[in-house]
Amino acid sequence: MEMSSVPACLSYALNKMSNTSVNSFNIQSLSESDVGSNSIIRFFLPSAGLCDMKTLKLNFSVLGSPASSGLRFPAGIKHLISKVEVMVGSTVIAQGNSFFGLQEDLKAIVKGKKVPRDLEHGEMVTRFDYTGKNVGATNASEDYSTGLPTQGAMFSCDLGDICEISPRIIPLDLLGQIEIVIYTANTNVLSRVKGPDLLGGSNPMTTVASAGSAVDFTIKNATLVANMYALEDSVYTRSIASRIKDNGAIEMYIPQHIAYQQPFSGDARIGVSAMCINKLHAVFRRNNGSYDYQTQGPAVTVAGYASNTTTTNAQYGWLGAGFEDKVGLGQFRGKIQHFSAPTLNPGYNDAQSAGMNYGAADVTDTLRFQFKVNSAGCPQFQANQSQWNSLTKWANNTEKLDVESQIEYLHNKFVISYPLNLPTNEFERPTLSGLDTRSSSSEISLVGSGNVDTSNYDVLLLVELGTILKVGAGRSLELLN
Repeated sequence: MEMSSVPACLSYALNKMSNTSVNSFNIQSLSESDVGSNSIIRFFLPSAGLCDMKTLKLNFSVLGSPASSGLRFPAGIKHLISKVEVMVGSTVIAQGNSFFGLQEDLKAIVKGKKVPRDLEHGEMVTRFDYTGKNVGATNASEDYSTGLPTQGAMFSCDLGDICEISPRIIPLDLLGQIEIVIYTANTNVLSRVKGPDLLGGSNPMTTVASAGSAVDFTIKNATLVANMYALEDSVYTRSIASRIKDNGAIEMYIPQHIAYQQPFSGDARIGVSAMCINKLHAVFRRNNGSYDYQTQGPAVTVAGYASNTTTTNAQYGWLGAGFEDKVGLGQFRGKIQHFSAPTLNPGYNDAQSAGMNYGAADVTDTLRFQFKVNSAGCPQFQANQSQWNSLTKWANNTEKLDVESQIEYLHNKFVISYPLNLPTNEFERPTLSGLDTRSSSSEISLVGSGNVDTSNYDVLLLVELGTILKVGAGRSLELLN
């Protein structure tokens, strides 16, 4: 019996590759290493060697300004980036979109993976920033103006879709010079809070700062760390060259997202022509009232967590609630990332305590949505909010979203997803099985009904694509999308 046909737990087969060497490179920016909002940072990757794209990391510090304006950075440092574009020579191999921070936030929610707190600013801070500095005074800013952040990089994050290329280790000498262009975000990703208290406190995170002015940020000391490999064994190099000679090219898989945002009037429509549409995603954000994502303002309480009102603590025991009032874990998100179910009741401009109550007497209908590809329903019925929770888990092949309760899903992290491809596992070789709409541009729509607000929300539609980069002799490139 061949070892390849038996289970891994019984197999004695061993892969071997001799004389492997590893190294890491700290790549300086081609532009200034310190840039503000709405700016550009550029990097060139090395021109030779094997680069581990999965571990390619942007490292940087941030500086917030002005002081005493209540500045807080969002939950997830990737929100400071609006777009990542990757080029090889004059060929764009990953165009990106202008909603990078929202895209990466959405991906973390649907994959059930919390954003790391150590290097990616995974939660909004209240009384202490990520260096341990006290920012608990009234209108104090999380500005990182002293200490460790002024000496080097404080935060680190990957670059999204391009880091999910398959295979994850790519031979740079086959492609030519790779340029990575990073666009920084607008200042509306920042919040301005009065103080560190919970909802209902004297100086709460949920009230706008009472002093200071509009806040801004600067990304400082930006570098790109690339982990590289070299193989002294020439067998791998010869096998790649042989495959290119026999087949004309080798193929690399790059997942990509295209994004469309528009006011939601009950029916959002887009046209997409693509080789492989894997999934459809949608999130809603308020474009009006106190929680308008387009303006700087206070933080938003995550539903179910602790508040500081007279009679309540965290609403659920698993969030730290005890037998005393005003106890439990508190958590907040910025208005820019306030993904809410667009319900008429609770209303878009309700006070935060009322806006989290989906059991109120005025909630008399369900919220229902249905994607459509041309006239075909996806699913074949208008699913309600609970059914979309299950469908979204199915679409993303996960057992749990990054939520701790149903009201957190509805109030803070309402994402709906629908698959158009076969399911895949994390370490499985990618399979192109999604919908091909190249023969005739297809219209994709999202239709809502029931307890749906059609006047006060924008919808962001993210279409997840599978694309193929073909690399031929003489560094010839062709992107199939």
